[in-house]
Amino acid sequence: MPNYAQLIFTDMQGRIIKTVDINQTGHGQLKVYAAHLIQGIYQYSIVVDRKVIDTKKMLVEK
Repeated sequence: MPNYAQLIFTDMQGRIIKTVDINQTGHGQLKVYAAHLIQGIYQYSIVVDRKVIDTKKMLVEK
C-alpha cells in the first residue's frame, strides 16, 4: 500500500508550477483551477512513494 502520493504540475521547461499532496486512497477527482496560468501546454505527474508512475500533458486555453 502506498505511503505517499502527490501530483506535480510543471511547465514544458520542467519548472515546478504546483505540487498537490494526495491524502486519500482509491479513485478520486482533483479540480485544477488554471486562472493563474498563462495559455500553454503543461505536464502533470503522479508520484507514489517518490517514484513517477505516469506523466500526462494538459492544455490551458484562454
